[in-house]
Amino acid sequence: EKWNNNDGFVNQSDCMKCKVAQAFSHFSYERSRRKSMVVDIQGSSNAKSCFYTDPQLHSVTKDFGRADRGTVGIDNFFATHKCNFICEELGLPQRSGY
Repeated sequence: EKWNNNDGFVNQSDCMKCKVAQAFSHFSYERSRRKSMVVDIQGSSNAKSCFYTDPQLHSVTKDFGRADRGTVGIDNFFATHKCNFICEELGLPQRSGY
C-alpha cells in the first residue's frame, strides 16, 4: 500500500494508517527544524499492525540522493497534505494547502 510519495501524492483515505503516515511526514519536517522530511511512505498492514517501508527523505540541502526533491518536494507534500487530529494532538502548526 502507498500512503504518500516523494512527489506530493497524499492518500486522502480516511483510514487510520493514512492519517498516521501523513502526520508522521509532517512531524518529521517540524522535528528537523524544517530542514528535512520523511516521505514516500508505503508498506503493508493487517488487522493489528502496520509496517512502513522504503521511505525517502527530502531536505533543503538535497543531501539524500536523486529522489530527494528538496524544497520543491516539501512544498509538494504540504500542497496536498490536510492536517488531521494526529497533527493537532502533536501540536504541529497548520500547514495544509501550503
